[in-house]
Amino acid sequence: MSVKAGGVHASDTAAAGAARPGRVHRGLSGLRADLFDVRVRTERPPAPFSSRAVALGLLYVAVVLTVGIQGAVLAGYPGVSGGMAFALGLATGAPILLAPQRPLIAWWMSLAATAACAVAGEGNGHDLVQWPWTSVGIFAQIVVLAYVAFHARLRVVVETWAITALLGVALVRNTQEDPSRWGTMPVAATMTAVAMVVVVAFRGRSDARRELAVQADLTATERERSALLEERARIARELHDVVAHHMSVIAIQAEAARYRVPDPPPELVQSFVTIRANAVDALGELRRVLGLLRTGPEGDDELDGQGRPAPLPTLDRLPELIDNVRAAGMTVEHLTVGMPRPLPQGVDLSAYRIGQEALSNALRHAPGARVRVEVAYVPTGIGLRVHNEPTPNADAPAREGSGHGVLGMRERAAMIGGTLDAGHTPEGGYHVDVFLPTEEQ
Repeated sequence: MSVKAGGVHASDTAAAGAARPGRVHRGLSGLRADLFDVRVRTERPPAPFSSRAVALGLLYVAVVLTVGIQGAVLAGYPGVSGGMAFALGLATGAPILLAPQRPLIAWWMSLAATAACAVAGEGNGHDLVQWPWTSVGIFAQIVVLAYVAFHARLRVVVETWAITALLGVALVRNTQEDPSRWGTMPVAATMTAVAMVVVVAFRGRSDARRELAVQADLTATERERSALLEERARIARELHDVVAHHMSVIAIQAEAARYRVPDPPPELVQSFVTIRANAVDALGELRRVLGLLRTGPEGDDELDGQGRPAPLPTLDRLPELIDNVRAAGMTVEHLTVGMPRPLPQGVDLSAYRIGQEALSNALRHAPGARVRVEVAYVPTGIGLRVHNEPTPNADAPAREGSGHGVLGMRERAAMIGGTLDAGHTPEGGYHVDVFLPTEEQ
């Protein structure tokens, strides 16, 4: 038993030892893929500090600070000529100009420039105030790593900072006679870390706000779509009642017609039977398709005093509606142009519903204002205009609504071939103008 246990333990140890190199290899492969991915991160919007004015500022900084001041500092080192100092200053400033477009390439260039400047200043090892990073070099490193933090993933941000710090450690430990003296390496590591943390936090906040804006747009779109579907469902329920009524009348008249004529011909009787059968079949199919819309989940069907569905409203009830609005404190003027006449039931219903919604909007958004309602009967249809003046009391609270009343009115008018125009007037009021045809256009 002990031999077997020892064999199992040995096999587990061997498997674990074989798994470690695999994990290390995968880690190195991931690190190589991260740090040598030199493409621009196009999935992010341009940085807020990448405008033309700031780009010119970066150019000024790169030329004046890195080429001028950095070159002057390095020229003071023993063994560094003026030409070499200028070249090293140029190498320090070039990554700043490249960072907005190629942050990882700029970071690699910045590391190379740092190492070159540190090696050139190695003979000045007793002056640790400007070694291994000069003050200008620290500034350039911060700018480059800030762009890396803004464009790269968080893992890449940590990796670039860690490698930058390791480079500083390697330079201090391998080129200094006194390894206990760290020079500017701790300052550079701390300042670059703080800058990268700030940029990452700003980037996260910016991403969160952008995502919130996208979600708000989606929510508004879904809300509008939901309101449109609800309005269409309500219109479908009402049109179902209209069509069902007419189909029922056709079936009843076809059934009774053969009894009104004594001894009707068999062909006529058969025609009436066929008409009635087709009407009944059509009515049944209509109820199967639209019957569920009659009592929707919102429960907004109008009921009479006995709990049954109330008759569908028509323009005959418009004076009653206006009286209700007047009772709420509105001054409403009602004018009818032309001779009132019976209208198709769908047109009559839609005209009433549009007038109802327009008056409700005026009551909600312009409390106490004067309202004028005009109904015009013309040979080709009916026109309806509801116009309200600005509210006389600017401090009067406006009631909240669904925000989709105009959408529903426009949908009603469009479904029967009408047109609707709504908007604010120059005086500050609001108008709704609709025309509903009663003949085929």
